[in-house]
Amino acid sequence: MSQEDNQDENRSIFNRWFHRHKQQETVRETIEDLIEEAVENGDKDFSEHEQLLLNNVLDLKDRKCSSAMIPRAEIVAFQKDGNVFDLAEMMISEGHSRIPIYGESLDDIIGIVHVIDLVKAVLQNQKELKVADVVTNKIKFVSQEKRVLDLLREMQQEKIHMAVVVDEYGGIDGLVTIEDLLEEIVGDIEDEYDHEEDPVISNQQNGNILADGKAGLEEIKEVCGIDLYEGLSDDEADEVETLNGLIFHFVQRVPEKGEVINGLNGFKFRILEVDPCQIKKVIIIKPQPTEKQPQK
Repeated sequence: MSQEDNQDENRSIFNRWFHRHKQQETVRETIEDLIEEAVENGDKDFSEHEQLLLNNVLDLKDRKCSSAMIPRAEIVAFQKDGNVFDLAEMMISEGHSRIPIYGESLDDIIGIVHVIDLVKAVLQNQKELKVADVVTNKIKFVSQEKRVLDLLREMQQEKIHMAVVVDEYGGIDGLVTIEDLLEEIVGDIEDEYDHEEDPVISNQQNGNILADGKAGLEEIKEVCGIDLYEGLSDDEADEVETLNGLIFHFVQRVPEKGEVINGLNGFKFRILEVDPCQIKKVIIIKPQPTEKQPQK
């Protein structure tokens, strides 16, 4: 596309935006209407990825940080009386750059330690130094009802990367990082220390199939003997490689947890786990022998 074409397209989007505001629509209503028009008309004002991101931002309006937090049972923390060498080993094994530090119990979080603080201590041969001597108190405590967007803005302004979510009694309910908040918009953010695993594809005793959203359709065919490409046109098949992509092709959005999507040839897909931008786990429900198969 030429620069002039891009300018014309941008002017077209702006003109529609401006026209709607003259009709006293809110910014939220304007964006929602423009996305809906783009989907219905099949135009390219917004790519599929841009539509997802915009929808995720709109959905965040009233979403609470409790939806983004790491639950209490999964918090990786360290006791203040331990030494920096043991903490360094834990951080290496867990792949975290920051660890919350607690006193008597997990409900007594006193701060965090960053990996840089540990490196300094280890390089100075202070392996037995107590963690309490390097902990920073720069940690934020927030309510379960705090809105995701409000918390993200505050953490950016205060230059804080980790916040502790407390319940109504002051107990620790969970932990949230800036990365967790951003993932509510853009989906999973993986770094070089996240362990990449092969996608799960397994036959269940009831005849259905459990699969990760990132599982390739060719892999599913090889492992389970079903061809989910069947019924797609050549052009459609060229655009779809994974189970995630196939389901998105059917519904043009990220489905909700628990939703059942109808596929081709009697196949159905029950969504087990999702994040804001992709499907994580799916049960592929095979057509029953009594189901009438569509004619080709």
